Amino acid sequence: AVTACRIDLSAVPAGRSIASLFLLPRCGMECRFCASELGFDVMAFDPACDLLRALRDRGFANVVLGGGEPFLWPHGVRALAEVAQGFGFLVQASTNGLVLPEGFEAVDAIDRYILPLEAADPASHDSLRSGRRIPSGHHGLVMRRIDALVRAGREFTISTVVTRRNLAGLPALAAELDGLARAGARLHAWHLYRFLPVGRGGRPHAPELAVGPDEYREAVASVRGRSRAFPIYRRDDMLRTRSVEFFWYEAGSLRIGTNAWR
Repeated sequence: AVTACRIDLSAVPAGRSIASLFLLPRCGMECRFCASELGFDVMAFDPACDLLRALRDRGFANVVLGGGEPFLWPHGVRALAEVAQGFGFLVQASTNGLVLPEGFEAVDAIDRYILPLEAADPASHDSLRSGRRIPSGHHGLVMRRIDALVRAGREFTISTVVTRRNLAGLPALAAELDGLARAGARLHAWHLYRFLPVGRGGRPHAPELAVGPDEYREAVASVRGRSRAFPIYRRDDMLRTRSVEFFWYEAGSLRIGTNAWR
């Protein structure tokens, strides 16, 4: 196992406070905009714990357990979340919602869930998220997951990948999220990510999904300009932000996003 003393985080730029861990590449979906690749390792449990310890010592305060789909991780995402909380992290799980366990909304080790919602219209959402292996109905599943979190009084974040297909529907989605928040849902934030023509989904579907930077920014500004009960974040480049650093293992070695994507 990789031990804490062998984890060198000196390449991480100052100011990063959120660590996103890619635990495994598999997710169980076929999203047309997926920016991920399949070539990284399934992170083992002990190296994941050692990485968390090193991140704590580096000053990170927030960790996102992701993938792929973290609830497919064979070593138990709940156990890792408990370790992360023990180190003092605020723990988030970024999930597509497909394989959340019964009673997920009552798991205290996870402070916040991040769920995807591409449109208020089910057909529009499903056209971006479904495929040969995933039939239509993902939108309804996500809404049921949100309802469970709302009833349990749990906090959650919504992420949306802005593409040519769902751009015009952003105002309707904003109105739906507004309604949830004003009815008492603990919606922490809405992240709007510009589609990138990279990864196993994004690269082949770039011609149909690409949105220009100006058009994307205007669309985000439009929904931001209305009264909102939650913050809206514009994410021009989902792989490069000033607050988030990404970590994964590939060919047995720790990789850091700042190094891999420069």
